[in-house]
Amino acid sequence: MTKTAQKVFCMQLKGGQKFLRLFGDSSKAQGLRSGFVVLKPKESVGLHNTGPSEEVIFIISGSGLVCHGKKDSIKIKKNSFVYIPPQMPHNVINTGKDLLRYIYTAARV
Repeated sequence: MTKTAQKVFCMQLKGGQKFLRLFGDSSKAQGLRSGFVVLKPKESVGLHNTGPSEEVIFIISGSGLVCHGKKDSIKIKKNSFVYIPPQMPHNVINTGKDLLRYIYTAARV
């Protein structure tokens, strides 16, 4: 088994960007991905799934919907989080009047 050197790191979340990958390449983490997303009102990330990974979405500010499966949705707002199981199609939509900011983290199960 090959061991990859792991290092502690910190990144500053900057304003004005729509998407920032926090980590997820082999030099920083193994099997774990994370990113910072900003959506304007009425904007969405688009329907997708994380394949064999489970995902947690942490809402930093704003409000919206997480649509999942065929027709289900969950309302989201500041200081809440949503768990998405593996293989689950989902979309995040900003339904509010302010920017929706969130951090997602996905890990293979």
